[in-house]
Amino acid sequence: MNSRVWSKVLCMVAALALASPLGGAQIASKTGPKYDVASEVKVKGVIEDIREVPGAAEGTQLAVKTDTKTILVYVGPGDFLKEIEVSFSKGDQVNVVGAQAPNSTGEEILAREITVGSNTFTLRDDKGVPVWSGWKPAKASGK
Repeated sequence: MNSRVWSKVLCMVAALALASPLGGAQIASKTGPKYDVASEVKVKGVIEDIREVPGAAEGTQLAVKTDTKTILVYVGPGDFLKEIEVSFSKGDQVNVVGAQAPNSTGEEILAREITVGSNTFTLRDDKGVPVWSGWKPAKASGK
């Protein structure tokens, strides 16, 4: 190969190397905090409140009242939940499998799986990777 071809190859490799970390950071920011499988817990309770939160902890959050305390459950992006037709109501009895939220000061967990009645919603795989990590919102109908 001549030097001109090598220059093009090196430029392409450099561009890919620079783009890869940026793409990974973008995906990580859309998937929320890291899920720690070792801190996984099971919670059973009743939904007291449902919140749509903007910002760093963006998404749907549930306040779940157990026999002894209230736990904040981070569910996932609201638009994603709407698209897969997941909804919650105050008073719903829920079973949640999740992990302690990193750097949390109180009772906060990241949901991996939520069961309401006979419906079970899987939000993360068994390693804690969010199912919405590769999701793109559906386009609105052309109006």
